[in-house]
Amino acid sequence: MTEYRGSILFSSTDPKLDYGSGDFDTRNNFTAFWTYDIPGSSHGPKILTHGWQVSSLWSFHGGQPFNFNAGTQRPGLNLIADPFAGVSHSFSKALGGSTPGEQWVNPAAFCVPGPVCAGPTNPAGDLGRNAFYGPGFADVDLSVIKNIPVTERFRVQLRAEMFNMFNRKNLATGSGSVGSDGTVRDTIGDFNGAPGLGPGEPFNMQLVGKIIF
Repeated sequence: MTEYRGSILFSSTDPKLDYGSGDFDTRNNFTAFWTYDIPGSSHGPKILTHGWQVSSLWSFHGGQPFNFNAGTQRPGLNLIADPFAGVSHSFSKALGGSTPGEQWVNPAAFCVPGPVCAGPTNPAGDLGRNAFYGPGFADVDLSVIKNIPVTERFRVQLRAEMFNMFNRKNLATGSGSVGSDGTVRDTIGDFNGAPGLGPGEPFNMQLVGKIIF
């Protein structure tokens, strides 16, 4: 069991019922960082045409697995339909409740094992642990840098740094991210208890001045 806040086996006498992907299983991950020194121009004042740099961080990865309606213990459920059928995966403010979100799975595709539920009546159900994956993550950050030499060992650096440049909604993923209505209502930052900071937040920008010697 790999759940980060502790997990209880569905059945202590049959641990194989909880066999599945690890909670932090991220199948695809791509990260790149590059810096480009812009060649200075022979036209115009050197202080304006020289010393420019551009750098960028690219980060893309797939989502992490989750249990539908998961708490600290995997619920016993049967899968009776395609949970992604008819789900557009588009962000909407018209969903039930006061908080907007994105419908990730159709809750009608699941049912609790019993007389009126198709599939096995075993309390463990036929749906394995961590059978589905939550939203992926994509972020592009960009920095524009101007280095201004003052003396041989002393320079001033001005930076404009842009985070989540394309203003992508990076929704929460993994254990506990998908609610009982099949909706994801948090971004990664909100879900991890740090709203306004770090990944998952909307486009933001900062201006920086540095003295380097």
